[in-house]
Amino acid sequence: IMSISKSLLNIVKTTTIATSILASSAVYAEETYIIATEGAYAPFNYVNSDGTPDGYDIAVAKAVDEKLDDVKFEYQTVEWSSIFAGLEADRYDLVVSNVAKNPDREKKYLFSDVPYAWDIGGIVYKKGRTDIKGLPDLKGKTVSVAVGSSNAHTVEQWNKEHGDPIKVVYGEGEISKAILDVQEGRVDATLADPVVAYNVIKTQGFDVEYAVRSEAEPLPVFWLLKKDEKGEKLKAKVDKALKELLADGTLKKLSEKYFGGDYSTKEAVLAKVGK
Repeated sequence: IMSISKSLLNIVKTTTIATSILASSAVYAEETYIIATEGAYAPFNYVNSDGTPDGYDIAVAKAVDEKLDDVKFEYQTVEWSSIFAGLEADRYDLVVSNVAKNPDREKKYLFSDVPYAWDIGGIVYKKGRTDIKGLPDLKGKTVSVAVGSSNAHTVEQWNKEHGDPIKVVYGEGEISKAILDVQEGRVDATLADPVVAYNVIKTQGFDVEYAVRSEAEPLPVFWLLKKDEKGEKLKAKVDKALKELLADGTLKKLSEKYFGGDYSTKEAVLAKVGK
């Protein structure tokens, strides 16, 4: 009887241990989510020579990944013109690609509560021009913007409020082509983040100039998720991680690494542009 009791006790112990291990595994079981990024907007996002995506967006995503035991991110590059449609079609789970809010997007998608960077409106124009410093200077001129971008929204709103004085040309989001169009005189200007413009002009040797737009204010950029139950659950995790990365200085360090300066807070950007 004693032998049987011991055997039963061992079975119970073994079962309890196995259950604990399984429970522990369940707590930390990773769920894989696919992040979409443009891969053509350096230094926010780009593709290395070995085909792997890189840039500030990816570095922040990897830092968030490290904070979340039950989350694993994989990365996919997608053309800007189709990046939102792909999210709606469930081809990936979230977009990390320098996305700003606008009313139309807020109706359709979830945004992280915490911005992971702050953008500032810039303008690129042909070298030697002194007549273009901001949107008011583009009256009667032609400007190129990426279709569906925050820059497109900005110029569309400005046109709406001022009687459509600016002619807008829409591109697919390839910043190098947009700057080439400026250099070759096909358009008078293009709107771009100054950090991005500086990077492209420097690395590709374009004969153009750029400046922070005279009327521009810092604009927060966010992670974008699908507006459903899965998106809500992931958003809560992402927000927690981003808040920690902002507080511990990781976003500042990554910003300095990829941008050459701190663009992690509104205050830092305002100090940088002297506003």
